[in-house]
Parts: sequence; C-alpha cells; structure tokens
Amino acid sequence: MAQWRPQETRQGCKGSSSQVSDAAAQRRAKQTVRNLVLSLLVTSGLVAAIYLGVPRDDSNRITEVDYQAIAQSASESLGETAVSPEIPADWWANAARLESDLGVKSWYVGFVTDDNQYLGLSQVFQTNPSWESQMLAGNFLEGEIELAGLNWEIWPTLNPSAPKGTKEYALVHRVGNGLVVMYGTADI
Repeated sequence: MAQWRPQETRQGCKGSSSQVSDAAAQRRAKQTVRNLVLSLLVTSGLVAAIYLGVPRDDSNRITEVDYQAIAQSASESLGETAVSPEIPADWWANAARLESDLGVKSWYVGFVTDDNQYLGLSQVFQTNPSWESQMLAGNFLEGEIELAGLNWEIWPTLNPSAPKGTKEYALVHRVGNGLVVMYGTADI
C-alpha cells in the first residue's frame, strides 16, 4: 500500500503558489476591464458610423394641398358650393377631400396654423341625425356665438377625443339642410 506523504513545495520559485495565482488573477481582471472598454469603444464607433452613414429625410412628410382648387372641383361634382375659406398667410391646408359616411356626402378640409395647431372643417350638404350624432359624439350644446356675421353653436366636449384634442371644442353653423362644423386645437 502506498504511503501518504505531504507534497513538497518547489524550491527556487520567486514566490509561493498563492502569490503566483494572485498575480495571474490580477492580470486576468485587468484584461477583462481593458477588453470591456475596448469593446465599448468599438461598439460606440459602429453606432456612430451607422448613425452618420444612414441618410435621413428631415423634410415634413405632410404636404400642403391646394384646398381651393380641390373645393372648386368638389363643388362642380356635387352641384353645391364647398366651403373654401380664406386663411392667414402662415396657415396651410394638409388635407382636402370629399367623404361619404352614413349615406351623407361631406366636404373636409384640414388646416395647420402658424403655431402647428390643427383646425378641421367639415361641411355636410344634406345632413341626417346619424351623421350629426357621430360628428359631435361626446359634445354637448352650450350656447351660440356670432363670428363673421354668422351664428355658430358652441359644442364643448364631455369626453376626450382620439386623437387627443381634435374635437375638444366644436362650432356648428347650420345652413338649410346642411351644416358646417369647425373643430380642432387651434384658437379661432
């Protein structure tokens, strides 16, 4: 049977085995931090190169439309006069179209004001209670106001609209069997 003998330490080493392993551990720890810093620098460089190298279009994706020309065309096709108001020089129209909903044809124009607020205008030539109810859903009749010599009904909202702010406040002008509704976030 073999006898157990304690291991002998090697003579002539510069340090004990624990000192050698401590130095190796410190060297490995420094390499880990160094490699982490290098990988962060390389990653940051790649991100910067991609960010700077990818072309971006910074122009406005919402284009201006000639709402007066579209209103003229809509008026001709409907046989009715589509509202085409004069607007301040620093306002612009971003949408103008004929719509059909609940059996009612309507004319819509969307405006962007000088301070990037929204003002929508919808005109119906032969309204019905369903369309009016849908258009003014969540709003209630509060009173009347006179603007530019016309009587407008004031319809504030009880419910927030989606998208937010689009129909928090509406003005309604009745013309025969039709009506004009203005709404949005802009001050009128």
